[in-house]
Amino acid sequence: MGLRTGLPLLAALQRLLAASVLAVLTVGLAAMALAMATVGAAPARADEPTRLQQSVLDTANALTNQQHANLQSTIDKLYADNQVQLWVVYVHDFGNLSAQDWAARTASMSDLGTGDVLLAVATDSRSYYLNASGSIDGLSSAKLTTVASKFVEPQLHQGNWAQAGIEAANGITDQLQPSHTGLIVGSALGGLLVVGGGGAYLYTRRTRRRKNEEAIEALRDSEEELTADQLSAQPLSVLDPWASEVLTDTDNAVATSADELALAESEFGTVETAPFRHAVEAARAGLATSYALRQRLDDAIPETDDERRSMLVQIITTCTDLDAALDEQASNFDEMRNLLINADTRFDELTRELVAAQARVAAAGPLLADLTSKYGADALTSIAHNIELAAEQITFADDSADQGREAIAAPVGKQGPAVAAIRSAEGALTQANRLLDAISNAEANLRAARTQLPALITEVEGEIAEAQALAARGDGAADLTTAIAAAQTSLTSARTGAVNDLLGSFTELVQADAALDAALAGARQRSSERVRRSELLTASMTAASAKVSAAVDFIETRRGAVQATARTRLAEAQRLLDQAQRSTGGTPEDIATMTDLARRAGSLADQALMAAQADVVSWQNAESTNLTSDSSTAGAVLAGVLVDSFLRGAAGRPGGFDGGFGGGFSSGGRSPGSFGGTGTAGRIGVGGRF
Repeated sequence: MGLRTGLPLLAALQRLLAASVLAVLTVGLAAMALAMATVGAAPARADEPTRLQQSVLDTANALTNQQHANLQSTIDKLYADNQVQLWVVYVHDFGNLSAQDWAARTASMSDLGTGDVLLAVATDSRSYYLNASGSIDGLSSAKLTTVASKFVEPQLHQGNWAQAGIEAANGITDQLQPSHTGLIVGSALGGLLVVGGGGAYLYTRRTRRRKNEEAIEALRDSEEELTADQLSAQPLSVLDPWASEVLTDTDNAVATSADELALAESEFGTVETAPFRHAVEAARAGLATSYALRQRLDDAIPETDDERRSMLVQIITTCTDLDAALDEQASNFDEMRNLLINADTRFDELTRELVAAQARVAAAGPLLADLTSKYGADALTSIAHNIELAAEQITFADDSADQGREAIAAPVGKQGPAVAAIRSAEGALTQANRLLDAISNAEANLRAARTQLPALITEVEGEIAEAQALAARGDGAADLTTAIAAAQTSLTSARTGAVNDLLGSFTELVQADAALDAALAGARQRSSERVRRSELLTASMTAASAKVSAAVDFIETRRGAVQATARTRLAEAQRLLDQAQRSTGGTPEDIATMTDLARRAGSLADQALMAAQADVVSWQNAESTNLTSDSSTAGAVLAGVLVDSFLRGAAGRPGGFDGGFGGGFSSGGRSPGSFGGTGTAGRIGVGGRF
């Protein structure tokens, strides 16, 4: 029984063991099969961030050759039209990095700058990121979100890889175009508003044009020349046409003068016409400089309003000075021509003047002898030889007149020497009469010298001290230095030589005083102008500092919203103001340069503030559409405490949605602003899954 009973039990145990082994084998084989399957499967290929060498990189082989060419053409057009460079990358997978991090690292490794946009697409893992510079004017984070959601994602969702890149370029172009919403709304309000607005515009234009024409007419009629500062106060709409008109008139005057000069040189020779030749050559040089400025104003390179104003004022003042220089020579030129035309009459007049001068010489002898007996020879030392000198001058004048009569008898075109002869005779007669006048006035001058010399000495001493002070401040010119030296010499003579030559000392000091008075008048004018310019510089520097400070305060407290234009204008304003403050020169030119720098700095600061205010308004409008933003977070972003999509993170719909068209792309979030360069704080972006 035990054996029979044991056999069925053994059989049962054998069956159980076989089943267990089979089960174990089955599980083991299944595990091995799974492992082999796992090992045999190809893993998703991850592409590391890379430095981009060309604007389209396709390691995923997502594009055909034709698609690559079409995409490249669209990228090139985007840059040509908007100076924005788009980089498009297709890879299989971003690996362990998020789309945002992968794009950020590639942008950093590629040194992408202020005008660059990167579209990175992982075709296998179906994620992407659109990374852009935050300094592209017109492409805010909100607009970049629009490019992603409306242009890029629909194409990616359909697997249209090339078209996604093309649409990215098209979307950027679309967002950079100015908005016409206001015009559409205005048109929708009806024809009455359109007509009314157009009428107001035309009326404003006509009014402005009429005012400009009146201002230009006033400039034409003005008898006084405007200073550079007065011209700078005129609007550009007046300065521009006035500069062109003045330039044209001056060109015509120079051309006419050159034609007249050519005729005069053939008739009178180069010696007599040398002053006119110098005036015409100087005018041509100044005219060339003015035309070069006009060309710069008219070329395709724009200038700022301040630069245009400065260049237009320079054209006007240069042409005005050239015209005045020609006018100074015009009377001399006309006189030269008239001398030849009326030479016969003038020679007759010279003959009569020679006879009168010879009669004065005859009368001067007894008069001088009488004066000598009254005052002594020492008192008349300065005029003792005047009669002999006058006689020599009269003889020279007579000889010159004879030479002139011979020249006037020559054929037409060879009579030019007659003019030189007439002028020589006139000069000699003038000098002779002055010598004789000194004898005629000697007695009166002696009486005046005795009573007036002490007061004159005191007056000249005071004027010398004033002149030296003005010269020390840089307000003197060469004529002042010469006048001071002459006055000091005459003053010494008056103090020491009055006893022996009272008349000569007094006369010399009177002449020195007159020359010093004339030089002082110019120095006083320059001093007054220097003070006025210094006051203007102080006012300009104060105003510029206040404007720059206001712009800095506004931008620094709202830097989360302020874009590149405002920051650029402010940086240039600060540079110009610093340059003005560091300048140390005290010449009129130095002061004018510093004043101009301060004015330009103030103007740029105004532009920076206006641009920043516009940026803040745009930011506030965009922020008001973001329903998830609370006021405290928005305020922190605006102040730059949190760096929003304007600087650090990705813009777009907050959060993320998985799967489906339009879902799955999320912002990179907001992070506190911290130390770092453009690689960490200068780019914006948006992306996600598709």
